[in-house]
Order: sequence, then C-alpha cells, then structure tokens
Amino acid sequence: MEEALGCWESLAAASPTGCRVHLTGGEPFGDWDRLLELCRRAKAQGLGPLEKIETNAFWATDAGLVKARLEELDRCGMGKLAISTDPYHQEFVPMHRVRLAARVAGEVLGEHRVQVRWRDWLRDGFDTDGLPPSRRVELFARYAAGGRDRFNGRAVVELTRGQPFKPLEALADNPCDERLLRSRHVHIDPQGRLMPGTCSGIVLGHADRESVGDIWRGLADDYASRPVMGTLASGGPVRLAKLAEATGFVPQAGYAGKCHLCWDVRKHLVDVSSFSGELGPAWLYQDE
Repeated sequence: MEEALGCWESLAAASPTGCRVHLTGGEPFGDWDRLLELCRRAKAQGLGPLEKIETNAFWATDAGLVKARLEELDRCGMGKLAISTDPYHQEFVPMHRVRLAARVAGEVLGEHRVQVRWRDWLRDGFDTDGLPPSRRVELFARYAAGGRDRFNGRAVVELTRGQPFKPLEALADNPCDERLLRSRHVHIDPQGRLMPGTCSGIVLGHADRESVGDIWRGLADDYASRPVMGTLASGGPVRLAKLAEATGFVPQAGYAGKCHLCWDVRKHLVDVSSFSGELGPAWLYQDE
C-alpha cells in the first residue's frame, strides 16, 4: 500500500501540469479491500485525479454488489469505470456479468463515465469458452485482423496464424522514439518497474527506488547510451534485430508488424541474458 501511494505521489510530482492515474492489472477487483483502501487513502492525501479503474467484470455477479462497489469508488473520486470485453476475455468471464456491470455502471455513474472495450462486442458478443478450439482460434484471428489491437508475446503468435506477414525490409526506417520517449502513458508494475504504456517488458527505471521525475529526466539525458532504448528510439526493431545478431539472433522469414519483430528480438535477448537491466521481468518473456 505504501509503495502504491508513493508511486502515485511521485507521478503527480513529476507532472505538475496534471497527472491522470489509471488503476488496472491483472485485475484490480481481485483484491477489493485493498483497491478500496488505496482509493480512499489517495483521495484523503489529495493525490488524484483517479482517471479510471479497469476491470473484466468477473466479480459482477449481483446488481446490488455492483451498485454498492461503484458507489464506494465514486465517493473516492473515480472518474470512469473501464470494462474490458472482447472475444479473448469471454473465454474466461461470462458475458452476462460484463453486461450487468455496464448496465449498473451506467445507472450509478452515468453513461459518459463508462468506457467499454469494445461496444460492438458488448452488444453482439457471447461466451467463447464453449467453442471448439479450432473455431475459437478462428474467431480470435478474424477479430484480430480488424486492426484495433497491438499484439505482443504469445498473442501475436497465436492470433495471427494464417495472416500475411511482412519481410524484415518492409519494417525498416520505423523508429520508436514517439512511443518510448514522448508518450505520456506509462505503466508501473507491482515490483515498481516503470514501462512504456504500449511496450510491456522494456524497463525505463524502478519507481520503488527513485522518483518518476528523476527516472524521466535521466531517460531524456541518457537514452541514447542504453542499447535497447537507444536503438529502438533511433532505428526501431529492425536496427535492434541487427544489434542482436551478435548474440545469435536469426530473424524469421516475416512478421505481422514491427511490434511482432520487436518482441521476437527482445525475447531472444532475454533468453541469452543480454541487456537484463533494460528488459524484464524474465517471466513475461517465457512461452508459458
């Protein structure tokens, strides 16, 4: 709890013109008492604003429970409730719970404070756990082909089967400086690792050891000297692949996109224990 509040305070101090905090996971409602305590204490300390809390709505088993919890969070200053719903989540979370959470949230908070991923799936979606595995993968791949998601890790391997891949040269001259250095979206994991918001597994610093402001200023000053960050910022994943050749990396024949290539290179670097200070946690890169 103290680490979470400390990180929150550090984020606010690093962004004097305004910092928006988004509590997600994993699943923050998996420990309801701790989530509520964090929100209460943050409000008492004036740390806000709490822009939103994200959930897959697994816990929404009863309208009264949903109403009571959302009223508590509303009193704590929560701006929006974000509900994750798509074919992938509905392999594990019943669709009727998602719809119940969305309906009650609209009543308690107002529809403008309910963010749903994705609204068309909320309307038309269904439980996917009962589908035969082949049909489920086919559905996932078809939905993924819509282009609304950025896939890393096992997802890009499993969900792009049968999709046309691009040769390495088609991904060249595509640096990542905007995403890595100029994005205002970062994630802090439970161990304090600070990561770019859309690039899990790249470690910018450790928010449990130094302030977010110090991490950000240090990154601005020395990013070019960091092998992974500097290479991605200046030349993108193709240049990182060239760097990794010295450690034995051999690229595949093609990739779904530059994020697929980046993940493949970084996974190799973790496997051969290279640049461990910039890449982690190690379990994130494991196949299972």
